[in-house]
Amino acid sequence: MTQISSKLERLIKNSREILPVKVAQGILVGDVLITSQGSIKNLVQNGEIKYKEIHLNVAAIRIANLLAQRNTGITAENIYRADQEYGRWFVDSQLLRAQYQKAINSQEYDRADMLWARYCESRDRTMIAKNRAQALAVI
Repeated sequence: MTQISSKLERLIKNSREILPVKVAQGILVGDVLITSQGSIKNLVQNGEIKYKEIHLNVAAIRIANLLAQRNTGITAENIYRADQEYGRWFVDSQLLRAQYQKAINSQEYDRADMLWARYCESRDRTMIAKNRAQALAVI
């Protein structure tokens, strides 16, 4: 057990990443606070919202880490854009799914078929966008 803990300590010391800490207001990463409003996250630094409406936890933590290290730039912006694209596709797929259910309930089967095809396309694009955002946010 001691060998494993010493390896873990070495790994943490060699890592440049700041570990998140749970606080009453949200999650603190260095001097950046991640606040949550349902599934949406905002990043607050020095009382100012730096990024808002982030959908994926991994994107919020990675961007917060970059902000805390004062290492913002194109990486943080790319992660944020990929997260926003995921959010748009996710909302679109959920709306299409609800419309599909409504069409089925009202027995509009032709419309339901069209909505199902659009939903499947949107769902696939949601997964692609999510995978892209997660790949960019890998520490």
